[in-house]
Amino acid sequence: MKILALHGLGASGALLKAQLSPLIKGVGAGYQFVFLDGAIPCGRGPGMLSRLCTDISQRLTFTAVPAWASGPFQSYATGFSPREMRDALHRIDIFIKQKGPFDGVLGFSLGSAMALSYILDQQRKNPDTKPPFCFALFFSPIFIASPNDHCYESLVDRILDDEHSDFRAEFPDGDFASLLDSEDERIFAEYLKVVLSMHSSVGNVLPNNRLDLISFEAQAGNIPRLLHPQICNERIRIPTVHVSGEKDVPVMAEQSRVAEGLYTPSLTQVYRHDGGHDIPFKKSEVLTIISMVKDAAEKGKQLQALYDF
Repeated sequence: MKILALHGLGASGALLKAQLSPLIKGVGAGYQFVFLDGAIPCGRGPGMLSRLCTDISQRLTFTAVPAWASGPFQSYATGFSPREMRDALHRIDIFIKQKGPFDGVLGFSLGSAMALSYILDQQRKNPDTKPPFCFALFFSPIFIASPNDHCYESLVDRILDDEHSDFRAEFPDGDFASLLDSEDERIFAEYLKVVLSMHSSVGNVLPNNRLDLISFEAQAGNIPRLLHPQICNERIRIPTVHVSGEKDVPVMAEQSRVAEGLYTPSLTQVYRHDGGHDIPFKKSEVLTIISMVKDAAEKGKQLQALYDF
């Protein structure tokens, strides 16, 4: 099994390989992991002093990039507008064509989000062909942004029109939700607030991390098209293992729950480990995840074979 592995924000393939070492050892020689470094140099991702750090006094403390990690630090994207996502997914697609094919994909945090966006985009553009991977393993995915300009196009146009100036004046800290006309608009705006609150807590990791996305000068092309299962009908059509930490900070845990809603329920296995926003390393947890991965890989191979008939 050949697996594409995508790291988190402000990290690297080498760091992800170190974080995955118990799992890599556990699955054995039958699994080959190929690590793709992000093409965008950026700041060091959020780290910690101890792998057991949790959210204390409403201050976000992450375990995504351990304190012992050294650079360089990278991202797959400069930002998350449709154009920036297209650029990021294009680079991933080139790597897949050059180094693939891959049986599966693995991601952590931003890497999971990029893999999810890539799979959904490929399914949208090639609905009648086999998916790009047989199965997926996602650790603590954050928000999923679409590369498609037409995603939520009318919704974005509405919240930026002159009739919604009161909403833009209140967003994100005021009572903005009551100023929107539809439930879809409220879901989108409230989730955008969640994502922006994470960005403001993480700091300026990305080179052009703007938080004033909804302003009187805002342009529709700059608004991230955040995929949410209540307003997005697309679903991942391959067996998926979703792993997240019970002690993840609330804003990150919410994003993982939203991502979970974008899977096909009958093809999804979910595991909660007792850590935070990190990759579990306890033997019992790793063995459970390995069992799930092998089951997903077998089911994925069977489903892929159906496309050959």
